[in-house]
Amino acid sequence: MSAEPTYSNPTSPGPTAAETDTPTRAGRLLNLLRKLIDYGKELAASLHQRSETADLQPIMRAFGTRDIARILARITCGLLRAQALEDKVHQNAARLDAPLQPPNPQPAASTRSPSAPRTPQDRQLGPDLALLSLPTPDQIAAKVRCQSIGAVIADICRDLGIMPNHPLWRELQALIDEYRGNYASLVIEILNRPSFTLFESVPSARQSNPPTPACATGPP
Repeated sequence: MSAEPTYSNPTSPGPTAAETDTPTRAGRLLNLLRKLIDYGKELAASLHQRSETADLQPIMRAFGTRDIARILARITCGLLRAQALEDKVHQNAARLDAPLQPPNPQPAASTRSPSAPRTPQDRQLGPDLALLSLPTPDQIAAKVRCQSIGAVIADICRDLGIMPNHPLWRELQALIDEYRGNYASLVIEILNRPSFTLFESVPSARQSNPPTPACATGPP
């Protein structure tokens, strides 16, 4: 069985009649989150059911790591994050669906000198280097409540290893931008994922004689 992630239609109930007849901002978000949750569950199931002959390279390339335990940990975080955002959207549906107000005038630019650039040690570890210890659902929900919706959607994309070839990518990009997320940062992180998986060579099918192994100098 191939472990390559598939992009089938979600199996959960579709949006309500109100969401389909007259799409609302909240309804659009909820519909997208259902699809993301279904995709994450399907991806986790593929990894749990993997066999020695399964092709895991597509998933490894998407996550930038060969560590299956780390991938499953990130998927778990993504599902918890999506569920917390779903609750947040339900709670704020009336505000989200209210007529948009004109933007407030931008404050005058600050005359303060720009701060020095942060060193690599100051930056928070990216998703590919994150520890395997998972935050609790309450901790994830608390962070989601403090973030913009666009920032949470971008984090879910990171957690689920969603790449630009995913069918939902254009919709995700639009919502990340609409709800104050950092789309450019997400794309840069994808481009900077470890090259050992993103550009890993595939053995040629024409190779008939396997190479002679080098003599081992250490213990087997």
